[in-house]
Amino acid sequence: MGMAISPWHQALWHSLQEKRQVIPSSTLLVGRPGTDLPNLGMELAGMLLCDVGNSDKPCTSCRSCHMFARGVHPDLHVISTEEAEGICDLRFRNQSMRYADTDSTKRERRTTVRSIITVDQIRAVTESLNKSAGLGSSKVCLIYPADALNLNAANALLKSLEEPTGGSYFLLLSSFPGNLPPTIRSRCSRLDLNNPTIDESIEWLTTEHKVDLKVAQQLITHGLGPYEVLQMNTREDLEAYHALIDGLAGLISGNVNAGAFARQNGIYDRVLTLKVIQSEIYRGLRESVHPRHHADVPVLISPDLALEFREVLFSVYFAIGKFLSWPKKSVDEQLFLEHIALKLSFAHNHGHNT
Repeated sequence: MGMAISPWHQALWHSLQEKRQVIPSSTLLVGRPGTDLPNLGMELAGMLLCDVGNSDKPCTSCRSCHMFARGVHPDLHVISTEEAEGICDLRFRNQSMRYADTDSTKRERRTTVRSIITVDQIRAVTESLNKSAGLGSSKVCLIYPADALNLNAANALLKSLEEPTGGSYFLLLSSFPGNLPPTIRSRCSRLDLNNPTIDESIEWLTTEHKVDLKVAQQLITHGLGPYEVLQMNTREDLEAYHALIDGLAGLISGNVNAGAFARQNGIYDRVLTLKVIQSEIYRGLRESVHPRHHADVPVLISPDLALEFREVLFSVYFAIGKFLSWPKKSVDEQLFLEHIALKLSFAHNHGHNT
């Protein structure tokens, strides 16, 4: 079974249930990373596939609902990447296996997990959707993350979005819709999901999932979504996270050089490292304007340092923002991390020398 709909999405979920009969054939759901986007997409797919067509929510008792809950529904077509499958629930992973890379020799030759959606996947699902539904009258194609579609895959999807077969629904899920071609975006009805506040995220983590309060405060403050925090809530990951914070503090203070910092944290998770750097820059700049004397998570960039190197910090902040929204593999992550580390260490060394 999947996870319950998150509190911050409850109002939207009830609205979707009431509008079940008029949900567009092509919908683009947009939500911040780590905030329940794939789970909400799966629940919407289950509602559209439910045999009890006059119900405003899945009945949970019909054959379709039973097969959906087990992740073996013949009319649910999930297209994803190996990278995304690792953070989704069992239903999602089971359903996506139909269109995964089944060539074991080809998979073994790769040194990294597949982070794009290919044209072969889209062609395969298009062929399936052209057939009659296996159970009821509806067929659902869920694509996550939709911004992982490469150009050929996006072009192959266009015709299906323009002329969907009877009873077909397309649910495109994305955290970076700007990376989708305009032709794809224009053919979908866009639905923006609510993002949880910091307080909502922390309360949900500590109350519903018993995450330590201090851990929840630190990770949410550093830009992670609540579902990302759940995935990181292991001893190994938390130890790596605390090592990252210590390393960043050393880089900012000048006690750790840029090369050592980039090498150490490139081994773990470069995207997490960049999110933490970006959030610390934001907090440092904010503290320089509106100081808070009792912050739950101490800032690493002092207000004085933030004021002195305001331009450098702003440039690094926006550079990281652009990087995080770029398609995967469009830039060398390790090289970019080294560049950011050098920029931050340059700021400190320049100030020290003057």
